[in-house]
Amino acid sequence: MLKVNLFFDESGKNNDPIKTMGSLMIPERVYNCEEIIGLNERLKNEEFELHWTQYDGGNSESKIYKEIIEIFSKYLSLCEFNVIRYDYPPNISKQKLDTMIYSKIPERVMYGLLRYQGKGIDINADIYVENATMYDTIKLHETLCKEMNRQSLYRGTNFTVGKFEYKHKNEEIGVELTDVILGIIRNIIDNKNSKRANKKNSLIVEFLKNNKFNEFLRNIKCFEWNYSSSLTRVDFSDYINIFLSDQDEWISYLASKK
Repeated sequence: MLKVNLFFDESGKNNDPIKTMGSLMIPERVYNCEEIIGLNERLKNEEFELHWTQYDGGNSESKIYKEIIEIFSKYLSLCEFNVIRYDYPPNISKQKLDTMIYSKIPERVMYGLLRYQGKGIDINADIYVENATMYDTIKLHETLCKEMNRQSLYRGTNFTVGKFEYKHKNEEIGVELTDVILGIIRNIIDNKNSKRANKKNSLIVEFLKNNKFNEFLRNIKCFEWNYSSSLTRVDFSDYINIFLSDQDEWISYLASKK
């Protein structure tokens, strides 16, 4: 049996033009390797904090982000990431949709990481979600596991969901990495040119010079939901290419390569 950890988070809310929910799947053996355990212990001991939305380009901040991406990139060929970008349709109460969005989309992004595995593979997944009031209100911790296990039986897929845990900010490195990846995705899609955005964009360019991380990001399963009965799959490489085409640092990097 393959044991995996699923980490879930969201980025963007309410009137933000880009709202996403995403999940990162990391095999348990990978997550329990020495380097990642070390990062997790340092995080829990408050040796560093990660706040992508507040990143301002400081040397200490950029150093820890680069270290984390460098470490995880060694193992990303064994990991998968699903993201759904969603919007609130016009003329429909946001309040009426919130319960559906916050219960259904987490299920879809995590189920999508498990459903395509081969028939001969049994998978057991533990879920870790950054704590939020809405999740507690709708009792996501109770309904998500039951629904995903029901779907697995109904569709004949070989996975079971076991443990579900809420994690506070800066408590679990897998949740924080999921948050960082979602932030990177939002920045790439947004492709803004502002003082704060440019500092993040510069860091993202540095990340993308890592071939393993570049490949991982291009291979994420990216979907868009526009209040319809189905999700639209989009090629995230298109967003990456447009983003990089606007980055002078990337153009210079390409020019310097022999």
